[in-house]
Amino acid sequence: MLSWPHTDINVHSLVRTKTKVEAERVGKYMIRPLLALERFSFLEPEGKVGYRHGENDADQETMDYLKFIARVTSHIPDNGQVMVRYYGLYANSHRGKIKKAGLTASPLRIVENHLRRFPPKD
Repeated sequence: MLSWPHTDINVHSLVRTKTKVEAERVGKYMIRPLLALERFSFLEPEGKVGYRHGENDADQETMDYLKFIARVTSHIPDNGQVMVRYYGLYANSHRGKIKKAGLTASPLRIVENHLRRFPPKD
């Protein structure tokens, strides 16, 4: 297995379960499909894809099959594209500056903002 080429797929393996119920819950989440296939239908004469949604699958949206493929694949990032960006104290540049200066990062404080009440408009 170590000689296999890397597929660039990473698995988050920090989830640890303590009971059988927790392990089953995580397992059910992992095998859950990305799309609910029972909500899709292929309308062959028109060459369109139908998707049922809403309460009791009452609403149906139809689209061209090429548009459907484009909508599904638009969520797949390009190779090397960053999907999560960190700003402020969590940004790599800030952490690098702190490390370079030889300082220790100060713990973050939680500041509770009290909402200001505005008088009602009459």
